[in-house]
Amino acid sequence: MTLKLPIAVKERTIDTPFTYFKYDSDEDDFVVPFHYHEGQQLFRVIEGSVSISINSNPFVLKKGDCAIVPENCVHALYPLEKGTKFESVAFSLRELFDLSQSHYSLIKKIITHQIEISLYYNNKDNKSITEVAEQLTRVVNSNDMCASIMATAKVLELFGEATKLDNCKIYDRDQVNRYYKYYIKSTVIYKYICDNYRREVTLEELANAVELSEKYFCKFFKELTDLRPMEFVNMFRIEAAAIELAISTDSINEVASRCGFKDPCYFTKLFRRFKGASPRDFRESIPNHFTK
Repeated sequence: MTLKLPIAVKERTIDTPFTYFKYDSDEDDFVVPFHYHEGQQLFRVIEGSVSISINSNPFVLKKGDCAIVPENCVHALYPLEKGTKFESVAFSLRELFDLSQSHYSLIKKIITHQIEISLYYNNKDNKSITEVAEQLTRVVNSNDMCASIMATAKVLELFGEATKLDNCKIYDRDQVNRYYKYYIKSTVIYKYICDNYRREVTLEELANAVELSEKYFCKFFKELTDLRPMEFVNMFRIEAAAIELAISTDSINEVASRCGFKDPCYFTKLFRRFKGASPRDFRESIPNHFTK
């Protein structure tokens, strides 16, 4: 059976590389399944709360909170309560700005991870960010003839404010090359797992994907995630299964099989471990039309 994903409530694209989406869990049972893409994406919660994962980093976003997903990062999102509404703006910093120009050096350093900004901003402590995020979504979704110019200005303001925060990391020249190589390898492996988790995945092929020996890869991966590689693959499968449970009426066994588990009992055991509830109880706790 092919899983049918729901469609965003609203989508609007203006002339520059901005795309606006708005999702309403009560109307569409909408989730954002695991995926990755070129360019960046801003998510903002309008009402309720959502669970979001960005390259294995989980967060809960509540009303007014926002998250910024870097390019090529594997991410997914689903609502945690009824009445949840959230929106997003997708854009490309590489397309918006001429990175050869010196006045865009800050943007270039963010893209190349010489400057590392936070992924998550809560509305209580980061008003300077969340207010700009709200303004950006409003501008992109407007009919104003100057929307593209105003949205571009808001993107600059958003990232400028993000670099002012204490949790922003700036790497010196000696650190940049090592960190960038580390980041690239981590992105490659997350994308590889995202593309292949539905089938059997071996340690050898994971190591080969980033051109490391199995021994060194296990060390690298443990530093990256604090988990063993196959343990992480199973955790990823569970997160993917959780999303499918939220948006389909398929049996639990069908979902388990589709997410790479041959043994339903083992799937249930791991699901309890990673999600703190059985697959059935989890499905009933997530807001959708099937449990109303």
